[in-house]
Amino acid sequence: MKKSPISRRLITTVAAASVVASGLVGVAAAPGVVGTANAAECKQSSSAKKTLIVDYAFQKSVQPEVGAGNIVKYSLSVSTSGVGNPYVQQVWDYPAQALRSVKPTVKIQAFTLLGGILGGGGVIGNMLEEHVVPEANVKKDGLGWTYSHTGYAVFAGKAFTAEFSYKLPSSVKAGTELTSFGAKFRATPNPPLGTVEFPNMTACTKVRMPNAGEAILGGLDAAGLGSAEGQLSSTGSLNDLLPGIIGGVIGGGGEEDKDKDAK
Repeated sequence: MKKSPISRRLITTVAAASVVASGLVGVAAAPGVVGTANAAECKQSSSAKKTLIVDYAFQKSVQPEVGAGNIVKYSLSVSTSGVGNPYVQQVWDYPAQALRSVKPTVKIQAFTLLGGILGGGGVIGNMLEEHVVPEANVKKDGLGWTYSHTGYAVFAGKAFTAEFSYKLPSSVKAGTELTSFGAKFRATPNPPLGTVEFPNMTACTKVRMPNAGEAILGGLDAAGLGSAEGQLSSTGSLNDLLPGIIGGVIGGGGEEDKDKDAK
């Protein structure tokens, strides 16, 4: 059932008040104090390289911290140092064990066909295309998740990036360190590329208590009022969120009406 704007505002206000009153707002942990691990042991990125005349670089990375119950995003990228541009045709992500049964959302950033062919690798601008892969095209493959394509061209200084976003299940608690497994890519030319697998290309993030913004938006997500992904301020602070929430209620919700269908 579609909720009215008034219902949305009331639930939003109650959610904000509940967070403040109940003390559910977490404070981001200082580096190195989550669990017993040292900060140096939880590395947010790792990389590898293949070389045949030019270098082909591969990297996997993740945000350093994520609030419990929120979205963790692993970015897998392919780049090159010269004119021997590869075409990336398939990418596999192998997430942490706790996320293996969670189907990710995949977002691709790569050159458009127009930019790649006519732009000469960036002569007429970045020409980057960013799109979310249809859910049906993201497939489970063994211990990981994969997406395939006819081929994305990669040019010097313009990397191909596939972002795999997983919603943290309730079983993953604050204080947990999530270390992913590796990554795999299929790309031309072959050699030196082809299907290349990097089992040690891991990325680690620390799960903390959700901050104020994450707690509110996570509650709205659970209530069916929108997704928490991509809606946080840089701080997630109540100072950022409450003026908009209160203004939407007192001011008649003009901004909410304008953006209600935005994705």
